[in-house]
Amino acid sequence: MIYQRDQSALYKISSPQMLADRLLISMEDLEGLLHDPDPYKRWIDKKTGRAIQEPRPRLACIHRRIALLLSRIATPDYLHSARKGRSYITNASVHGVETRCAKIDVRKFYPSARAQAVYHFFLDRMACAGDVAGMLSKLLTVDGHLPTGSSASPILSFFAYEDMFDELSILAANAGCVMTVYVDDIVFSGHGAGRRIIYAAKKIIRSRHLHGHKTKVFRSGQPRIVTGAAVTSAGLRLPNRRQRSIAQDQTLFENLLPSREKLVVARRLAGRLYEASQIDPGWRSSADRMAAQRDALHFAFGR
Repeated sequence: MIYQRDQSALYKISSPQMLADRLLISMEDLEGLLHDPDPYKRWIDKKTGRAIQEPRPRLACIHRRIALLLSRIATPDYLHSARKGRSYITNASVHGVETRCAKIDVRKFYPSARAQAVYHFFLDRMACAGDVAGMLSKLLTVDGHLPTGSSASPILSFFAYEDMFDELSILAANAGCVMTVYVDDIVFSGHGAGRRIIYAAKKIIRSRHLHGHKTKVFRSGQPRIVTGAAVTSAGLRLPNRRQRSIAQDQTLFENLLPSREKLVVARRLAGRLYEASQIDPGWRSSADRMAAQRDALHFAFGR
């Protein structure tokens, strides 16, 4: 399915100079980025063990610009990532406990999202000239795939595989299900949300040289975790795992004497509490109290 293309959103770019103009840089800077031998910072995330590739500042500015331009393109209602007014919370809120639910992830989506798919998005769907599509693909990928630490990867991963997600949405409709997508998390809810739709979804994903995994099926009335939020009969709640992390930080905070270290914990804890309050407003008072303590510590130790 082809959605409305904003003429300003990298559509029908016919020359490198036109691309440079759209990216608000000079041709010299564009050439410099395209020939930069080391445009990414690389490291392994200690918590997840994932390889991270983050664009260095000059390239990061271009990625942010491209992400902004791509955000002007109309997207289907099922998409909840990289879209204004949508989030992992709105994604979870679609799937109540009153019906069956089935989940599937795309395994290592960014490392598996090939540069060739990015190239063909710009060439075939955005109607860019071949050399321009090649330049955009080179600017936006690393080692032949989407970078894991780029601001452009969330929206670009959707557009590069838009036909796959649209095919999955048709599968959902035919099964009497509602489908949502949040980056690589695909969730179905409805009468047909069971093992059969998971099997069919895996087949569609596999046809694009990707792999579906972390599948889970929930029966009607059963609470379920959807994109980091616990969906219950009483509404959205914070998952137990995240509650435990907050409790651990709270204990650490209370055991520390006033210090720079305590300020670091307070900042982290305030962030976690405010994020929790976005899912469950009952956490807001705790977040406000921690923010006040954080600010007092910042006054004493933050300079």
